[in-house]
Amino acid sequence: MRSDEERILLLHRKAQKLHYQKMTRTFGAVTACLLIALVTVIVKVDIPLQSLTGNGLAASSLLGEEAGGYVLVAVISFVAAVCLTVYCIKRRNRKTWEDKENL
Repeated sequence: MRSDEERILLLHRKAQKLHYQKMTRTFGAVTACLLIALVTVIVKVDIPLQSLTGNGLAASSLLGEEAGGYVLVAVISFVAAVCLTVYCIKRRNRKTWEDKENL
């Protein structure tokens, strides 16, 4: 038979596991939405091939009028990467904090 402390500890572990599963589902949904948005942007952007095979000035070609789609995709990718990094850092800090509380 288990003592009250063991039952409470098991209850807290179960609550943490359920919270982790909820956060994982949320993270998966956000990732799927970002992926759909990026694919939509890539499919909808119409860039003529003449601008890609121009005079060989690759970096300066991003400043042209036809490269707006590439810049938009780069900005969206950067923002998604920053959000993912911040989420992972917060999750790691929260997990280490919870581990310290359980000791």
